[in-house]
This record gives sequence, C-alpha cells and structure tokens, in this order.
Amino acid sequence: MTRRYRFHGIGLAVTADDVDLLEAVHGRLRLFEDGGAPGEIAFTYAFPAAEHVLERPPGRSRPVYDAPAGEAAYFPDDDALWLTHGADVRVLCRPSEGRSDVSVLALARSSRWLLSRPLLTLPLLELLERRGLHSLHAAGLAVDGRALLVTGATGAGKSTLALALVRAGFGFMGDDMVFVEARGAGAEPTVRGFPDEVDVTAGTARFFPELSDLEPRPGWPKGQLRADERYGADVVLEARPGALLLCRVADAETSELHPLSADEALLELAPNVLLTDPASSQAHLDALGALVAASDCFRLETGRDLDAVPGLLRS
Repeated sequence: MTRRYRFHGIGLAVTADDVDLLEAVHGRLRLFEDGGAPGEIAFTYAFPAAEHVLERPPGRSRPVYDAPAGEAAYFPDDDALWLTHGADVRVLCRPSEGRSDVSVLALARSSRWLLSRPLLTLPLLELLERRGLHSLHAAGLAVDGRALLVTGATGAGKSTLALALVRAGFGFMGDDMVFVEARGAGAEPTVRGFPDEVDVTAGTARFFPELSDLEPRPGWPKGQLRADERYGADVVLEARPGALLLCRVADAETSELHPLSADEALLELAPNVLLTDPASSQAHLDALGALVAASDCFRLETGRDLDAVPGLLRS
C-alpha cells in the first residue's frame, strides 16, 4: 500500500504493508496528502520474517547523530545514510536517488513510533536537504505573514511555548521542525511549515487544563494533538522571516526577552547541519545564515507567566 504527498512541491511516496504504520506516518504528513503526486522521494518499509534485506554500506563512514540505541552514520563513498535501532531495524537512505528503505525484523507497538518519528525524520531531512529545503529544529508560529521561530535544546520548552502561542491565536507552522528555502545570495529566504502532530509530555499538559484528557497511544512515549483541530489554529505553510527566539526555562515568575546578535544566533543554530555531503551541508549553513540575517534575534528566558508570553512576543 502506498500513500502519496506533495511536500512544498516535492512528491513523496510512503509504501508499507502495515496499515497502522501508514496511519502513523500519515498523522505527520496528512496536510500534504496528494494522491497524484509523483514519488520524487520514496520511503519503503519491508518486514521480512527472519532476516534483513539491507546491508551496511562498505568503506569509510562518520557518525552524524548520537543514536542512543544504534548507529547513525554517513558513507561518503556511497553517498549513503545508514541508521540502525538495536538488531531489529535498519535504514538505508540514498539521498541522491531519493530513496529511504527500511528493514524490520519484528514489528511491535513501540516500533511504529520509532519508524514514523525518529527513523523517518533523519532520512527525510537529508532527502529534502538535497532538494533545497533546509531543516531547522524549532517550533514555528506566524503573525501577519511573518514567522516566529522558537528554538533551543531538548527540554527548553519549545512545545510548551508553541501551545501557549497557538491557543492565544498565533498561526501554526509546526511544533518541532520547519524548513528554510534559500532564494540565492542576498535574497530573503522563505520559511516553510511542517505542521506535524504536536508531541505533548505529561509535564507540558499540566500547564493547560484543557489537555487533562490527553493520553499517549499504546506504545508511544507522549500524547499527540493536532493544533488545527484542538485549538482551531490557522495552519501556515509559508511565511517571511520575522523573529528567532532561543529559549530556555528560567526559575522566575516573569519571562524576559534579551536581544541576541546574528553571530550568536547562527552559532546556536549550526548543530542543525548534518555533516554529510559537503556541498549540501554548506548550503544548509548558508540558508541558516540568511535566515538569521533576515530575522530579529532574541534569547527568551521563559518564566512561570505563560499567559503573558503571547503578548510579550506578538510585538
């Protein structure tokens, strides 16, 4: 079975025999569904009974991501990205060919979360990178056609801030990932939305009484919600750069906003670049540089006044 999407002009096909897995992937890509889209990018999931159908590429490699339960390595001679999770899951992504193949020995409930989230995201980012869409790990909101991008380390409160802003009427571009499309030297880039399902921890849900009913699916570590359905948020797929916020949680009653230089901001964003193909990695860094140059940059110390933050940031 195959489901087809058009992701900001790029055709994407996902093929799997497992209906629940296809639905889990569809939860992320549903707003881009297009049954007639040609498969410029193809994700294929295979579930052999006893042995893997994918082998680790030969030759030299370098790690590109700290995979806690496996390997995430790039093979420059083959231009291949290789991912594993334990002994049961292997992923071979060939960016120049537009393919990501996945081999799974055993499919448990928890596997569907892995296959539709982390083990889909990394190959997707690399495949889109080669086609001019450069990823940024950030929550994306929008006001009057301008993007407000909230970034920071894991645990910095991006999703909590995104929900606080969406429920206050901000447009929704994504809670964890957006893309930057550069338009050439000196031109202002475009921010492209990825309005994925929002992953909500129990800690985040406690800030919002209306989320008391939110429970994770069986085998999933967090609850999920759709911002457009839960809050009636306007989904925004394209915006001009506006403001870039590097956030962190402060042990304070009141949130504070401090200006940040473009150089400081770019230094913080540099880890978004996967060190794979040198040309595409340089293009990614250039796109982030253009984004920073076109944005007002701040550091946000988020206090316990979440209801006041939308007013602070709207201006």
